[in-house]
Amino acid sequence: MLRMEKAREQRAENRLRYRWHARFALNPKQKPLSGQMVDVSSNGMAILYHADENCPGPNQSITTNFGVPYFDSGDSFDTVFFNRIGRVCRIDNLTSKVNRIAIQFAEPLFFKPGEQGIIDSDAKQRLEAKAQLIVSAKEKTVVKAQTKVKADNKVKPDVEERIRSYAEAKAQAEEKLKVEIEARHTSETKLLAEAEKKIRSYAEAKARAEEKAKAETKARAKAEAKAKTEVKLRAKAEKKAEIEAEKRAKIEEQLQEKAELHAEQLAKVKAEAAREIAGIKDHADDTIVKIKAEFKSKSHQKKSLPKKDTRDKAKPSGEGILMNKVDKFVTDRNIIF
Repeated sequence: MLRMEKAREQRAENRLRYRWHARFALNPKQKPLSGQMVDVSSNGMAILYHADENCPGPNQSITTNFGVPYFDSGDSFDTVFFNRIGRVCRIDNLTSKVNRIAIQFAEPLFFKPGEQGIIDSDAKQRLEAKAQLIVSAKEKTVVKAQTKVKADNKVKPDVEERIRSYAEAKAQAEEKLKVEIEARHTSETKLLAEAEKKIRSYAEAKARAEEKAKAETKARAKAEAKAKTEVKLRAKAEKKAEIEAEKRAKIEEQLQEKAELHAEQLAKVKAEAAREIAGIKDHADDTIVKIKAEFKSKSHQKKSLPKKDTRDKAKPSGEGILMNKVDKFVTDRNIIF
């Protein structure tokens, strides 16, 4: 009878516990051996097998064929068949005749059997219903066979021959059914492998796309940071240029004020120089007049003496020297007033 329950031990993943047949082989040339599943997860499973010379040992490679219930949203489930290569990680000796073999898969299953979003009672009810259907079908087959045998016993005397023929036909039918099941298992395994391959390809493509998006985001952030830095530098340069322009404007304004002040002072100096020149000229004219008068009086008094050209000599010595000094004073631009 099938039974199922979730593993309660502290593990990273819950296990699906149920009784189901499983086949395994130690190498591809060996005839498969039959065991009974105890529990299964996406990374491994445990099976029961005889404690004899055919039982595999620890760390031994093993190839397994088994089916796992895949529950849907309805009231039933589908059996998914797997073909996995694994490693025997532990052997537990339960009794003198039975060993429990713990197997770790080299490649995990595409879903977690013990975490399918279904409560234990519901899963157990579905498994028991399926088991009852199987048992009922077998019982109907047996009853039908027995009824046929009884009918044959009443009608014909060669009952044993008919039973033997029926047994052979049944064996042939079972063999044919077995072949069909194995063919279906192979087909489902192939389809499952292709589906898992597509899932892996999708996961890899998704990982690459995420990595590319991350790189683009990083590059965009770097570019934005660089743009912000350039904006700050540009604003700083513009601020500096504005300050320099203000300083230059102030300097030009100061120079303009100094130039105006210098022009004003120069105008004052020129006016004062003009007044002084006018006064000097007036004083020089008076002095020249006085000197001429003195020279005239002396000339009358000293007629016996030879005449001297005092006028021509006095002019250069008095008025000419004074005018030269005034012109030099006015035209000397190195003087600051």
